[in-house]
Amino acid sequence: MTLYRVLDPLAARLSAGLVGVRVDDVAPVVIGDLPCAVLSLDAATQTLAGVGRVPRGTRIGALRLSATIDLANPVLDLGDGESLNLLSADRRTLTLPHGPVVRADGTPDPPFAPGDVSADDGTPFTVVSGAPTGRQVQADPREGTLLFGVPLGTTGDLEVTYHVGQWDVVTTRVQGTLGVEVLADSPNQAADTSRAVATALAGTDAATRATPLSWGAVRHSLLPGEVAIRSQTTTYHLDAELEEPVLTSGGGVISQVAVTGAFADPPGIPLPIEPFTVTRGATT
Repeated sequence: MTLYRVLDPLAARLSAGLVGVRVDDVAPVVIGDLPCAVLSLDAATQTLAGVGRVPRGTRIGALRLSATIDLANPVLDLGDGESLNLLSADRRTLTLPHGPVVRADGTPDPPFAPGDVSADDGTPFTVVSGAPTGRQVQADPREGTLLFGVPLGTTGDLEVTYHVGQWDVVTTRVQGTLGVEVLADSPNQAADTSRAVATALAGTDAATRATPLSWGAVRHSLLPGEVAIRSQTTTYHLDAELEEPVLTSGGGVISQVAVTGAFADPPGIPLPIEPFTVTRGATT
């Protein structure tokens, strides 16, 4: 896990509560960037959170995913030397890498709208609910496929976005020292902004907790070009939990599963069993 996954949501949270204050991890270079709060994270440690250190759980809803399909080689690597061609022979049906899909609101029922799924090979395809023609595309949520009105090209990339309705998560606990450097063009503005940041960090947020560690004085500072400004630095002990999605299987990618077994009747006396296969939508 990368630490920007902790800082970016925190910056967004602070920005929403601090009107007119830029919050990110980029130092200002001109007066127009002020006032701003520049975030940093030092001495970070990461541990998996969960009983028995197996922090995986299942989430239900709509997880937005994106994929880039190489039209010259539309193949998914399944590992162990196995692969799956994602395009049908007529190049009109694309199997999405993560199987059955849902709409952006988490419901599986058609029709799908542009916000639910998209496809773009340099020019966006139009999402339709009926049989597609020309540069149109129709989603089959149960099969996890996209049907195009025209055959896809043999070169270039196809960018697709879609949503899956179920996924696993891993929760990582990150602890470290959060630095907040407030820069402003006057002492009062620097002091007021630091207090506003402290108030926002003290707000209720179950996923991110910040405990004050130090409060520096407002000091003279310089922007590039010897432009005089004021700065104030505060530090906090940050304790954050971050959920990251884990996609362990790909429903639509698996088309056939081999099955063998053995029954006993009476117990202890196995009956002969003939191997069979389960194919999506049928048994043979």
